[in-house]
Amino acid sequence: MRQTDPDNCGRLDSNDATGSGSSLVDRAPFGICRSSLSRDQFASVNSAFCRMLGYSEEELLAMRLSERLYSDTPNRFELMDLLVRDHRFNAQETSLRRKDGSVARVRMTAYLTRNQQGDLDDVESYFEDLTEQSVLEQQIRAVQKLEAVGRLAGGVAHDFNNILVVIKLSTEMMLAQVTPENPLTRSLLQVSHAANRAASLTKQMLAFSRRQVMQARVVNINNVVSDTLHMLRRMIGEDVQLVTRLAEHLSNTRLDPDQLSQIVFNLAVNARDAMPSGGTLEIETADVELDEVYAKSHPPMQPGNYVLLVVKDSGSGIAKDNLPHVFEPFFTTKEMGKGTGLGLAIVYGIVKQSGGYIWVYSDPGMGTTFKLYFPVTSSNVSAEPHNTSVADLPEGETVLVVEDDDAIRVNVCDCLKHLGYTVLEAASGEAAFEICESSKVDLMMTDLVMPGLSGRETAESASLRHPDIRVMYTSGYTEDGAARRELLQDGTIFLEKPYTVADLARAVRRALFARPRAKSGAEGVSNEGVMPATSPC
Repeated sequence: MRQTDPDNCGRLDSNDATGSGSSLVDRAPFGICRSSLSRDQFASVNSAFCRMLGYSEEELLAMRLSERLYSDTPNRFELMDLLVRDHRFNAQETSLRRKDGSVARVRMTAYLTRNQQGDLDDVESYFEDLTEQSVLEQQIRAVQKLEAVGRLAGGVAHDFNNILVVIKLSTEMMLAQVTPENPLTRSLLQVSHAANRAASLTKQMLAFSRRQVMQARVVNINNVVSDTLHMLRRMIGEDVQLVTRLAEHLSNTRLDPDQLSQIVFNLAVNARDAMPSGGTLEIETADVELDEVYAKSHPPMQPGNYVLLVVKDSGSGIAKDNLPHVFEPFFTTKEMGKGTGLGLAIVYGIVKQSGGYIWVYSDPGMGTTFKLYFPVTSSNVSAEPHNTSVADLPEGETVLVVEDDDAIRVNVCDCLKHLGYTVLEAASGEAAFEICESSKVDLMMTDLVMPGLSGRETAESASLRHPDIRVMYTSGYTEDGAARRELLQDGTIFLEKPYTVADLARAVRRALFARPRAKSGAEGVSNEGVMPATSPC
């Protein structure tokens, strides 16, 4: 019986192996090699190892390992110490230098064995390529990072919007009571303009964090893109050629057409700024089917049918180090004052909230390509929302304001009284329900997100007992998908914070002239406009 070295027990000797043994080594899906410590060279390598590093077998056998393959291995000496001390190490992560200069991340297992002269000099090594796994891990970490920043941005924007409601309504009410010549007018106008700029900023933050209310409906992307072309040509300038390739018979998808227009404009602005001397901006649409292989290499995408929107420019491109950060809020490579760093963050947020995915491809000097994927729907294109013409003046209606923030509630009540309505107020859903039991209410204006009974639950409970009550929701943002779907049900009126006195007056009139709210459950509920569940990009 053959005697075995205890350090070499159970391992295949590729030098001795013939027939099926050598075939097994050569066909293995992971890298296998034998090298000499003293000579600093390979004695044998298998095909998978050659493919992993991009070298031919002859090139690997001829090279000095320390000068080429291990030249940038940070833990090489640590691994050698383990090998010399224990004669083996298992599943240690390290890196090797490929022929093209890139780094291959690998998991390495090695054994120190005796050579033909009896010296502990031969190293048998097994390599598992972790490069693809490393790329996937980086993509997942990037998504998690953007998720965390998005939650923070959404929370800040929510609180700030509540503050802005008080500032905007109070300022407008004071402006209505002073003459243009009053010394206070200029200061009040400055406060009003500053509040408007702050409101615009919070809206952008909510777009990034996926907490804005989207009026999603079934649309054809070709129609939305076509509607933007006139403005796009004016915006990008005469030295940029605009080329469109819109697929015939493109499938429909479900999203907010206004938000999609914003996506196209934001990407076009970025493209224009990347082509200061002119160039080409291409917009393309297509139906695509993504298989399991593609989805696994682009997490967290799912296999299925998608509508693809491609926006490509011939500009300066994006540096490799900057590419992982392009969707981060406030990240910009533009000069100070030339960009806020929110454009692509907003695009990212809108795509995610629409249930889609976005990928960016770029090389310095080679332009940039954005690919956006939106799930296909079999539903027909939705009709444009019908705006009912309503009277501007109150007609003695009673409005119940349900708001847990005391400052907002007081300001809204003062505004509605000033507009001529009879106003009741409640600081909670429970209090609002009791008022509906004891008083006639024409319209319930309720904050959507409240402690205890939410605005949705309050409206449902009141509508069951008092079917004639109209309902209007208001909120700085909606935290969960169920609340967003409720907002988009047929007949629901929503007023986004922060709003002006004019916004409030129009929304109240629209809500009073809308049909009574449908009861909860299957009866009277429309699924049209309900958003798909959102997924990370």
